[in-house]
Amino acid sequence: MARNFEKRTIASWALVLLTFGFVLSGPPQGGPASIWPSVVAIGLAFLTRDIYSALFLGAFSGAVLLANGNVATAFVDLFSQHLIPPLTNRWNISALVFSLMMGGFVELLNRIGGLQVLASRALGRGDSRRRVGLGVFAMGWVVFFDGLASTMLVGKTMRPITDRAGLSRPKLAFIVDSTASPIAAFALISTWIAFELTLIQNGLALYGETTFGDAAAFAGLSSYQILIETLPYRFYNYFALAIVLLTVWLGRDIGPMRKAEEEAAADLEAAPTEPLAETGEPGVSGGSGRIALTALPVLALIGAVFGGLYVDGMAKLGPSAQGSWLDRTIQAFGQADADLVFVTATAFSIAVALAVLGLAVPERREGSVVALFDGMRQMFLPVLILVFAFTLSSVISALDTAGWLVGVLDGQFPVVALPAMVFLLAALVSFSVGSAWGTLGVLMPLCIPIAAALTGLESGAAPGAVVIATIGSILAGAVFGDHCSPISDTTIVAAFASGCDTVEHVRTQLPYALIAAGLAVAVGYLPAGAGLNPFVFLGLGLAACWAVIRYLGKPPAGRGA
Repeated sequence: MARNFEKRTIASWALVLLTFGFVLSGPPQGGPASIWPSVVAIGLAFLTRDIYSALFLGAFSGAVLLANGNVATAFVDLFSQHLIPPLTNRWNISALVFSLMMGGFVELLNRIGGLQVLASRALGRGDSRRRVGLGVFAMGWVVFFDGLASTMLVGKTMRPITDRAGLSRPKLAFIVDSTASPIAAFALISTWIAFELTLIQNGLALYGETTFGDAAAFAGLSSYQILIETLPYRFYNYFALAIVLLTVWLGRDIGPMRKAEEEAAADLEAAPTEPLAETGEPGVSGGSGRIALTALPVLALIGAVFGGLYVDGMAKLGPSAQGSWLDRTIQAFGQADADLVFVTATAFSIAVALAVLGLAVPERREGSVVALFDGMRQMFLPVLILVFAFTLSSVISALDTAGWLVGVLDGQFPVVALPAMVFLLAALVSFSVGSAWGTLGVLMPLCIPIAAALTGLESGAAPGAVVIATIGSILAGAVFGDHCSPISDTTIVAAFASGCDTVEHVRTQLPYALIAAGLAVAVGYLPAGAGLNPFVFLGLGLAACWAVIRYLGKPPAGRGA
């Protein structure tokens, strides 16, 4: 073990020292050297399995590049320009506060007691692992409005249940993470949609301005209608969700996940848990009562999120809101301050949970505030990782990593390959920078004009199938990195909410993500580039997902098919 530690230490320092080789190659901004901090962070994460040092050293190597090799300047700049400034960003601060508060909220839900009843009923008899896995998958669809909220709420809530069923924590993290962002990204009412609509409209306007000299050349087109038309082309999202469902239903796993499941089964056999009682809790009559009491704060959270987004957005829109109720709702979601709404809604749900404990379960009222802060304390480590991830993202932005990746492939492929190549580019960028929204913000304004120009889109005309497919490929490719990059906030929160090591989560989930991405390219985006019917190939892709899991996956030892 000591020898392995020494090897990892030497490899870590070797990667960092290689940074000075890039310093000699010229200015790093917008060049090949700009991707080096991502390589260092991702490489060290897998090599050392220490996400803290990996993120920090990745950011430091980028700071060294920006300082032209001056280590002292790089060290100071790392804090003064890349650690402190991101913490003044309201969205970043809101994400940190939301994570802490959500940890306390889930601890209060555990204290109310309804989760134990749900666990008892979910386990039931027979194949409890399948039932529990399907329950986690179903909860991911219920909390569809935001990826980060879904990973936190579902992971923390279902962890005690999956532990008792013998489902490994890497498997829980996989189910949670692979349902959160893929669902939120194509939900027609979510925190994503307004951002997506704005980028689509801006991309078309940019093409109109550069091609026809008129920024309003496509102002009459409905970006919402275009977004709906991209839904059949979100191949990666659908295939990722199908693979999650199939691994649970068929009980078969691939690669490192199978080993993790075998270890969880061995641990459960060595230390079996007692069945959860449904009754007997003081202050609550019967298990159904405890479930209802636990549901109250959850419903308060969901209602407060939707209500807050709508009310805050409508207040900002004022009389300018036009169209049907659905159109006005979408506009409101786009104008609302989603970060503040989520923090406020979580605070409200915490107040509801404290009230439930105080009024309906008085025997558990004492120490409820302590439980709240204990849950928040447990979120310190994931919050620290988020801080380091923000720092690395700031360095990557200063190096213009995404811009270089786009420039490498700009105009270098035929129209028929456009959707597939753009998907691969979006997946690479999102995995490197760990941000779906950052990827969309970079690629949409660049790739939409490219697709429109290559297909000869005329002023005021509706985009053709290839343009729609290209937009869909960007939206789907951005999700790839958002839910499987080791420096993504969603990946990090999913791992910690599920009680799983971040690197172990990435290592066990990545084979499934790569399978979904490969099928999306081969069965989805290449035929789409030829203008073929996406629904036909969507069906073929789903069948291929079943074949891969059925014939390449194997049941963990001792559990049967």
